[in-house]
Order: sequence, then C-alpha cells, then structure tokens
Amino acid sequence: TPESVLAFEQAQHELRCYIDDPVATVDRALAASPSMVMAHVLKAYLHLLGTEPAGLPVARACLDAAAGLPANEREKWHLEAVRRITDGRWRNAGRILEDLSAEYPRDALALQAGHLVDFLTGDSRMLRDRIARALPHWGRSLPGYHAVIGMHAFGLEESGDYVQAEKQGRLSVELEPRDGWGQHAVAHVMEMTSRPRDGIAWMRGNV
Repeated sequence: TPESVLAFEQAQHELRCYIDDPVATVDRALAASPSMVMAHVLKAYLHLLGTEPAGLPVARACLDAAAGLPANEREKWHLEAVRRITDGRWRNAGRILEDLSAEYPRDALALQAGHLVDFLTGDSRMLRDRIARALPHWGRSLPGYHAVIGMHAFGLEESGDYVQAEKQGRLSVELEPRDGWGQHAVAHVMEMTSRPRDGIAWMRGNV
C-alpha cells in the first residue's frame, strides 16, 4: 500500500543515517501491509546487524512470517541472506548479497547489509569493492546516493586510500549532513593522517 511503502522508505533512510527508530517505522509498514516481504527482510536485518543475541528470535520470526508469501528473485536472495546470518554463516551471507548486488546494483539495502557484513567479518577489500562495483549505476538523483558514497568512503579509508576517502566522505555529508558512514570515514582519515585538530573541528562542525 502507499502507506506501507512510505514507512518502508523512511525506515531505510533511518537505517542509512542511523537516526530515529527504524524498527518502529518498519513495524508501521508491516501493520499497513503484513504481506510486504521486504519489510520483513528489513526488520530482520535491523535485528541481526546489531549482533545482539536478542535479535535472533525476532529475525527468525521475520523469516517465518515471510516464508509463505509470494516473493520475486531479489526478495528470495534477501531472505536467503537473512537465513544464513541467523545460522551464523556471515561470510556466506556476504557472498549471497554480493551476487544480489551484481544483479541489482541499485538495491541500497543489499549494499548496506553487505557492507555491514564486510565490516563485521573484517573484510577490508570488500568494504571498498562491493560498493565500488555498484557506483557506476548510481547518481545524485537517486535516493540513498549519499549512503553509497559514504560507504565507499569508509571502504577507501580502510584500504588506506585516504585522499579519495576524504573526498568521498565530504561529498556524502554535503549531500546528507546526517550520513554516519561519511562522517565516520572523514574522521578516520584525519586520525590516520595525524590531523587531530582537523578531526576535532570536523566532528564539532557537523552536529
């Protein structure tokens, strides 16, 4: 329904920026449309990617709720990635999300979930390359572009490309001042390049 789509998109924005309460927002989407597969997927990711044990039963309940619903190929890949994470198979889930992003590079949720899997498994190369492969399919006019740029900035920083990381991170925050990855990436660059005064000014200048 239009109401559920609006709530779903808002929840994704809240997750991208790490603001407000995306769980409550996606619950609104599900209340409006209980058969919305991607809302079940998003709720599961929200409870899994924080790595809190209490999130596992919620994610499994989301899988159960989505199990009998019609789903397209992309949704099935998401559900399988969620299933692998609930089974503790994080790297395997990361590979599923990599394949999904190769086929659907504008799926912002797949990119973010994959990026967080790479972060949690310590895969610095994929932190950069997962996002870099999708970037040619994105542009400023697309919702969530700031988050893709911010994730790319973090991946660049973790790979030691500090000049490009700072450039991308600053662009991300310019497009969306509350973009957490972009803010984080620039702060990391300043730490790694021994620029504490710049770092303090950066963190204080965007509150």
